[in-house]
Amino acid sequence: MQSSLDKLLKKIVTLLNREGLDYFCIGGLAVGLLGEPRMTQDIDLILFIDKQKLSGFLKKAKKAGFVFSEKLAIYDANRRGAFKLVCGDLWVDIIIASTEFERSALARGKKVKLAGVEIFLPSPEDFILLKIVPGREKDLLDAKTVVERHEGRLDKKYLEKWAQALSDEAEDMRIWTVLKKLMG
Repeated sequence: MQSSLDKLLKKIVTLLNREGLDYFCIGGLAVGLLGEPRMTQDIDLILFIDKQKLSGFLKKAKKAGFVFSEKLAIYDANRRGAFKLVCGDLWVDIIIASTEFERSALARGKKVKLAGVEIFLPSPEDFILLKIVPGREKDLLDAKTVVERHEGRLDKKYLEKWAQALSDEAEDMRIWTVLKKLMG
């Protein structure tokens, strides 16, 4: 029997594929595949979409059965770079890709099968960096489980290059410092 989260995953992936949009999963589903499984009640995605096309995408999301305020979703996308689609008691948190790093991560990503659909995941290295950037405790724990699971197989030079670039861009060495701590 399919869980509600599996049905939601199939629904959002079907919509994104039908619209020809690039994305990758970055939340609890991804950490379950790349690191250590944990309970999750949502799907977190980074979506590659031109903001001028967002309104058209949202109209199609409504037709697909997602519930949300289009006006609020557009406002949140413009203000925070993220918005939420709801389906029953679950939701999809969508971050709009906006950086060179995210584009690089997309190129390095891979397809995996989950709940009967193919989804896109970032590489373990990119996932680690994507989790370090926001710096929330839960994200850092997710990054740590991926570091531990892929110990000895991570591309350290790649991680260091991007950690330095992201720290320079943010004018804050926290990303670099956290990566060094996670890597031991």
